[in-house]
Amino acid sequence: LVPPWNRIDAGVVARLAEVGFHGLSCLGPRAAACPVPGIAQCNAHVDLIAWRRDRAFIGGEAAIERLVEHLRARRDGSADGAEPSGILTHHLDMSDAGWQFVADLMARTRERGAVWLDIQTVFGASGRAGVTSGQST
Repeated sequence: LVPPWNRIDAGVVARLAEVGFHGLSCLGPRAAACPVPGIAQCNAHVDLIAWRRDRAFIGGEAAIERLVEHLRARRDGSADGAEPSGILTHHLDMSDAGWQFVADLMARTRERGAVWLDIQTVFGASGRAGVTSGQST
């Protein structure tokens, strides 16, 4: 589940498994890999749209800065080191420039050994989100 505006009340999170959800994704570093039994959480850390400014792509430089911030936080322990770094795309609102950035980022990071995780890996049946070996983005 990705809640509207990436915000959700703790009382709703507590009932997600009851109605068949297995995963939750919001924006920003997660507080816990499993906020409640049966729910794995893995968030996005880079929103590619500047909603309050002009509702357009934030640009490659800003996106890379935000991605590097999360990677740095994972390494220095100020964010969960096991949580993959997530990129938030908006299929209905993304410009060609935004989609080109995503394609270029994926290609360039793969060339350098990064691993992009699929949904089964991130929100797998194990109940532990994003636990992998090696580099991941």
